[in-house]
Amino acid sequence: MDTGTRIDETSPAARDTPTTDEPAGGNESRLWTYVAWLIIAAAAILRLYDITLKPLHHDEGVNGFFLLDLFRHGVYRYNPANYHGPTLYYFSLVVCSINNLIFGGEGTTTRALRILPVLSGTATVALVIAFRRWLGTLATVSAAALLALSPGAVYLSRDFIHEPLLVFFTLALVYYGLQFWRARQRQDLVMCAVTAALMFSTKETTPISWAAIALAAGLAVALVNSQCRPAIRDFGGLKNLANSLSLAALLFLACCIVFFSSFLGNFPQGLRDAVSTYTYWSRTGMSQQTAPWFTHVRWLLRIESPIFLLGIAGALLALIRRNNRFALFSGLWGLGLLAIYSALPYKTPWLLLNIIVPMAFSAGYAIEESWRAGHANPVTRAVVAVIGIAALSVSLYQSVLLNFFHYDDDRWVYPYAQTQRGFMRLVDQIDGSAQGIAAEKTSIAILSPDYWPLPWYTRNYLNAGFYGKITATNADLVIVSTLQQAQAEPMLGGYTKRGSYPLRPGVQLTLYVANHASH
Repeated sequence: MDTGTRIDETSPAARDTPTTDEPAGGNESRLWTYVAWLIIAAAAILRLYDITLKPLHHDEGVNGFFLLDLFRHGVYRYNPANYHGPTLYYFSLVVCSINNLIFGGEGTTTRALRILPVLSGTATVALVIAFRRWLGTLATVSAAALLALSPGAVYLSRDFIHEPLLVFFTLALVYYGLQFWRARQRQDLVMCAVTAALMFSTKETTPISWAAIALAAGLAVALVNSQCRPAIRDFGGLKNLANSLSLAALLFLACCIVFFSSFLGNFPQGLRDAVSTYTYWSRTGMSQQTAPWFTHVRWLLRIESPIFLLGIAGALLALIRRNNRFALFSGLWGLGLLAIYSALPYKTPWLLLNIIVPMAFSAGYAIEESWRAGHANPVTRAVVAVIGIAALSVSLYQSVLLNFFHYDDDRWVYPYAQTQRGFMRLVDQIDGSAQGIAAEKTSIAILSPDYWPLPWYTRNYLNAGFYGKITATNADLVIVSTLQQAQAEPMLGGYTKRGSYPLRPGVQLTLYVANHASH
């Protein structure tokens, strides 16, 4: 497929921006539209299909608990010691409110809970397509398709966590930054400020992304020659640029204040907490969930090898050829993040999503450049086509296996301390045992110190108590860990053991039902 005429970035005509002419119409334009929508549809289907299949894991349960409090009581307070930023809850509040208006009843269902990550993941794929002017047609299609089918990008977009939202805002920041560099319009700088603020209000790892983006951008500008680097006058002069930057700074602060202060309901404490969180996080990053430096590389090779290997090839090719500033930037951005997260002792699979997106751009560039290099050699182009199809096929195969069959198997990297599917039998037993007893009357005592995400699944039981230790109780239902059974059973003479159920690897929960509540 002919991807269009490339404009030499070193020529004045390029103005430091596009790498390919966008067709004004005709068959090529229609084909581009069809392919783009096909990729977006595939991304949406993989992320949305059977979205409640996987039980909520620990962090989803905690996040759901905060959202539930916000939805039911209008209360949210940012906690700098243990939790991420507020945007996930406020945007999800909108989704759950819409769900409540359309379907009635309880708006905070498990399906509604995960809609925002699904939308964020799908929107990220769609936004990749908007980078066509900087990357090229075939490269953009390849990058979007690889990201749409990525096992990890799909998996994490099916979790109620902050990462999918953070990555979407990060990509939006890069997009508007490129737009501002290209068009010198104040509205693009304003959008940079807004998206940067949304990143900061989503997760405390945001400064790491900022640092990687800034470093990659600086190196790309320095390494790729151009006769059209913008001067101060291109931005309307020093005064106009200063005014634009001042406006952007004010908008950034305003957005952060609104979210962290709970829309001024927790002002100024929320702002102090937004700063103090970095004291907590610096300790967490050095002491919790630690692993060897090469862990992220090993995970990428195991489950994201098509994007990772092609991405490395694209980064090296961009560095050697230096004919596409954005391709070089993407490779440096992804590898820079990988280097930073490898240097930090803290290792978790969801951090990989930040790396996958820029590496997908770099992988797309590798495919397009290889395709162009073989324009006079059908064999070369056949090999490139086989590699591209194989990469997409492997990604799709792994994505389907991970997300619909092995979603709780930690050998597949992303199910990290994932709640086991057998846990849902416990939920069914709780609901079945409570039949005939109104939710406001059924009492549940959870004595196990490990219980998340049970607070979410028992959210409609008003008399559910979470004690975290063995204590005397006359509740209708009692849940203990298997390690507590010997200590608990002497005081549970009037109860019948219903069974033991897996929570996550290494943790089993046992349910006891009071004889007076048995059916």
